[in-house]
Amino acid sequence: MIPRRLVLVLALSLNLATGLLINNSQATIPNSTLVKLKIPSPERDFPIRTVYVWTPAVPVDQITVLPVVYMLHGWPGSPSGLMSAVIPQLTKAFAGGSAPFIAVFPDGNSISHPDSEWADSYDGRAKIETWLTTNVIDKVEAGSIRSKDNRAILGFSMGGYGAASIGMHHPNLYGQIISLAGYFVVDDDTNVFGNKSSQIAKIAYQSPANFAVVANQFRWFLGESHQDYTPLIRGQSVAWAKKLKGVNASYTLSSASGGHSYTFVANEIPIVTKWLKWSAVPTVTPSPEPPIETLTATQTPTVLTSP
Repeated sequence: MIPRRLVLVLALSLNLATGLLINNSQATIPNSTLVKLKIPSPERDFPIRTVYVWTPAVPVDQITVLPVVYMLHGWPGSPSGLMSAVIPQLTKAFAGGSAPFIAVFPDGNSISHPDSEWADSYDGRAKIETWLTTNVIDKVEAGSIRSKDNRAILGFSMGGYGAASIGMHHPNLYGQIISLAGYFVVDDDTNVFGNKSSQIAKIAYQSPANFAVVANQFRWFLGESHQDYTPLIRGQSVAWAKKLKGVNASYTLSSASGGHSYTFVANEIPIVTKWLKWSAVPTVTPSPEPPIETLTATQTPTVLTSP
């Protein structure tokens, strides 16, 4: 028997392959939508990067008021893996009454420095942080740029580090930071930050501890499985929580089961959806649709493609 999450991934892949085009001006969206965007990046590795935007099943005229959460995958990883864990849980949570939001899944991989850390590399070959905080927001939120109170950033593993680092570098952009099995120390396996002796300023910039002074400008959700024995990860959430307490920052600690895996992410997402707070929660009711884990290829969320 094929696992239900694998069925979801295969179904999403099938829809993306069809390149189905839908008119966004239609009055309502009967199902959730997954949009594949190609967004320019000011770098050498990937001058054009991919982003997937998942919108819940709400009336079209309500979409521009939905909050937005940017979701960063780990390494090795990709948007598809994170989507397979997150989207089914969001569908259930929103159907159950949690305030809906748009989920954005950018691709943070790099060629020159595979363990990208969601950063701008010291040599300019990758400029993922710049891309994410400028071009991606402009494209995804075009026509209705959200305030920081209606925008959050979430990440798993390396993405958890990226969410914390990028969030604190840009306190004007994000109001809430969610780190799931993330870390809060510099871990540069593929020299994305450069040689320690020649890139002291860059390495200091990438150290979350150096930005703790602005940490109290966010609400923090720190998730770490009690079954996660990864040396880099174990104990990181508790250690960071102590730093947050020292600067009077608001934080929540959570410890779902699942180890260092997408199962853990899936277990945390329902908690995260209830934890998130928005400045203006839209009064929208998701349209009825089948539970996403059991959808067949003909029932999957509508997929839109955009140049």
